[in-house]
Amino acid sequence: MDIKIQETNPTRRSVTVTVPAATVVAAEKEVLKGFTREAALPGFRPGKAPESVVRLKYSKQIADEVSQRLLSQGYERIQQEKGFTIYTVADVQKDEASGTDVIFRYEVDVVPEFKTPDWKSVKIPAETVAVTEDDIEAHLKKILEQRARYEKTEDAAAKGDYVRIGYVGTIDGKPVSEIDAEAKSYGSAESTWEEAGAEGEIVAVPAIAKAVIGLKAGATAKAEHTFTATHEREALRGKTVQYAITASEVRRKELPKIDETFLKSVGVKDEAELRDQLRKGIEGSKAQAAETARREKAVDALLAGQDFPLPESAINSVAQGLFYQYAEMRMRSGTKPEELETQRDDILAEAKKAAAIRVRAQFVLARIAEEEKLQVSQQELGAAIMQAAQSTQTPPEKLVKDRQRIAEIRRDALLNKALDLVLAGGIAA
Repeated sequence: MDIKIQETNPTRRSVTVTVPAATVVAAEKEVLKGFTREAALPGFRPGKAPESVVRLKYSKQIADEVSQRLLSQGYERIQQEKGFTIYTVADVQKDEASGTDVIFRYEVDVVPEFKTPDWKSVKIPAETVAVTEDDIEAHLKKILEQRARYEKTEDAAAKGDYVRIGYVGTIDGKPVSEIDAEAKSYGSAESTWEEAGAEGEIVAVPAIAKAVIGLKAGATAKAEHTFTATHEREALRGKTVQYAITASEVRRKELPKIDETFLKSVGVKDEAELRDQLRKGIEGSKAQAAETARREKAVDALLAGQDFPLPESAINSVAQGLFYQYAEMRMRSGTKPEELETQRDDILAEAKKAAAIRVRAQFVLARIAEEEKLQVSQQELGAAIMQAAQSTQTPPEKLVKDRQRIAEIRRDALLNKALDLVLAGGIAA
């Protein structure tokens, strides 16, 4: 095979592999023999059909397999090159040359050249984890809040109470619904619950949430709200809306008492056991967070001064997954789908920036693993597969059938092992 290599950029090579006619003919003969042995055609015993008949019947399948074989052989030939190490094949094209030669044009991304950092000098001490009584009280309060009940009260609504209200908004005396039929909660509501004094992006009209403070069932109030010039409803942009509000019911949050019934419901015998369990849980969470932060600091130290070029395919692959994560995080924080589309370029830029850091760390840690001859044992791989199955809620037996996913799990396990070595100061566990 003849091979020609052209450097497109520091991490991309354009490789042309010419397969001689003799090699093509030999591959075709070998593939044809294989099809002939397996062919079961009417009028012929299995494996006894003439090659000419088999060729006519399976011409496309034969051509595809020959092409695949030659493609693989070409890739193996490229891998023999000493000047670079293939990271991935970004694209491949096939075309015919003069005569019966076959030419494959590969676009391959290569592992970048860089100097291994002095990782043995990286010292990131483990952080001491402490759990305070305030930590326990805060977590206990969260549990009580989760089990709170909202009881009906005749008292006036205080901040944090929930009030059932109906309201109508008008602009210069004209109902908002007539100005913008799709305004929905910005214009009116026949019956809805409003948290008294609530703030933040999830509150449609903050003035209404503020106005219900102090209302009793049957009471009325008025509120006025001016919408921003960039509001999602074009008809309301910059407009001031007057709201007439009527309250029909007030409910107040009642936290459960820490009594025998409550303790039984959370599976402990007494409050001391509950607090002990909370302490252990908080300690575990803090230890995990501290270890995550320590590993991030170690990666930052490894990458300090490392500014080598990265394969575009690697960045794009990681950025794609991060893009959806970032978009989902924004939606959870209250960003609406239509707003998300306008932020697409910003999210993608953020994802690519984070992807570049992650990819660079992968190359550095992979180099350390290679130089230190680290390997992932079957036991370690099994543990990593189980952890991945648990985190994604995927049955392990289904996960092991995904060869690409298993390769990723093995790679990540090896990189984590290299990072463990860095944190241990070069002493393998």
